[in-house]
Amino acid sequence: KIPNALWANLIQERLSNVDCIKQGWILEGFPENQEQAWMLQSSGIFPRHVVLIHVFPVEVFHTTFNWPSDPVVQERLVKPEDLSEQEVSKKLLEYHRKFPEIFHIYQKVLKSINADQPSVDV
Repeated sequence: KIPNALWANLIQERLSNVDCIKQGWILEGFPENQEQAWMLQSSGIFPRHVVLIHVFPVEVFHTTFNWPSDPVVQERLVKPEDLSEQEVSKKLLEYHRKFPEIFHIYQKVLKSINADQPSVDV
């Protein structure tokens, strides 16, 4: 894990480059918690927009209980090597615990998008 202060310094340094100043920037997956969000703000980093994309899987497959019958789909499936079911559950629990705090910080610039609809509407 990288300490929050180091993250904030690295991001502040990168966002001060000319290309970010002229063209803008996107942070994906950061901040992960309230402390990181406050550190960004204390570093003078204020996003104009924060986008939350709600994604609900249409089909979920399981190697034992729900394997797809279509061979093309079977070929595309990849089992994550680094995440067990317990680790995924833990990450999901952390998300639901930490993100409301972050949303509160960015509530004035937060845009919430439901991706569970036709792509034209998204």
